[in-house]
Amino acid sequence: MRNIPQLVHTLILFGLLLHNTSCTPPRLIENNELDQARIHDVIERASTVSRRQVIHPLSVQLISRSEVDGILAESSAITAHSSDWSNWHAAHSAMGLPSEATGTSAERISLMSRIVTGIYVPEKKTLYIVSQHALSARGGLYLNSLGTIGNEVTLAHEVIHALQHQHYPKLFDTDEAHWPQQADATLALHAAKEGDATLWAAQSLGFLGRARDPEDVMSSAHDGVNSLSDVQPLLREQTVFPYTYGYRFAYIEGRTGLEVPPASTEQVLHPESGKRRDFQAINLSNYAHSIETDGCRILHQDTMGEFTISLWLRTFDPTIPEHVWDGWDGDRWLVADCRSGREVLWVTSWDTEKDASEFETTLRDIASKLPTRTNFQAPAIERQSRDVIISSNGLWPTITELKRTSIQARVTTGDELAAHFTK
Repeated sequence: MRNIPQLVHTLILFGLLLHNTSCTPPRLIENNELDQARIHDVIERASTVSRRQVIHPLSVQLISRSEVDGILAESSAITAHSSDWSNWHAAHSAMGLPSEATGTSAERISLMSRIVTGIYVPEKKTLYIVSQHALSARGGLYLNSLGTIGNEVTLAHEVIHALQHQHYPKLFDTDEAHWPQQADATLALHAAKEGDATLWAAQSLGFLGRARDPEDVMSSAHDGVNSLSDVQPLLREQTVFPYTYGYRFAYIEGRTGLEVPPASTEQVLHPESGKRRDFQAINLSNYAHSIETDGCRILHQDTMGEFTISLWLRTFDPTIPEHVWDGWDGDRWLVADCRSGREVLWVTSWDTEKDASEFETTLRDIASKLPTRTNFQAPAIERQSRDVIISSNGLWPTITELKRTSIQARVTTGDELAAHFTK
């Protein structure tokens, strides 16, 4: 499932003013039906600009907003955690990730159902255009700032997703693209796909402008009225990240962005033309096995990544400056039920000792807030060179075992990351 929040229209609005309007074409949607000639035209332009040939005919359907939740409920992109939801949610709550960021599948479907304007469902190889406007949480309408051409923007975006699927099928294979418990890499991949779709959709409609700064885009969107204006800040930022930062990433990387997808949100946040930042992949599997033999049961382990760490820190103190997290070089956390209760451990690695020291200082500054929001009861914090470890009291005696069994490696690509966790 993919969609374009209204704020992303800010990325391309001014460029679309250049769109040729001297001869008004038929509307894409007229009398609650799709104009097949307009569909063909949009597909042809999207294929030409993205240089991705249409291998299989595209299935395009017009749906009402009332049909969206049923379609989303069948999509693996929304229901990925449903099989082990209780452990996943408990673990994230134990790390202090607010419920707004880890809502249930039903809650996420509810949000997406009212704001999406288009959906591509890989399982059905079908793209859908929603005929009604986006809605607020209270049911109010959000008008499309682009008018009728907004439907073509949406269609072009979803067409690019369909072409991505035809040319890069592994990126849409849950088993291949979403490695278990690799949320940061999954979010980075999501950003690459959404950024790519936004870029080529815009260019297919005549926008050839630069990539605006993502923070400026989000600020512009927040100043106005959009379909995410009444969403909790943390969830809003997570929702728009793949589009705003993903767009800039795609603009800089071009087609390389999907040919070699990013493996961390750091690579999306800091795109450097022709070069990807490598990072420290931290595998705690051996450590997890060790504490399991001592009676613990692992609920979940994952990687936060630079982007989620920035959100995590700001939930405790919104004034924490960016330099505290932008030195991220890797991390891994786990939550376990042990004889002593629910325990949490988090290993982080930083680019320099100065970066590690700044993160340690920030952790100590917010340490008094951790026990009320997380399972870091009486948190122990230790820094060694460029690594910072934070642990709940019950797991602190196992730190020596952690250091002995942790497997670390420098990785740059998703293939390298996957290989490191399947050794």
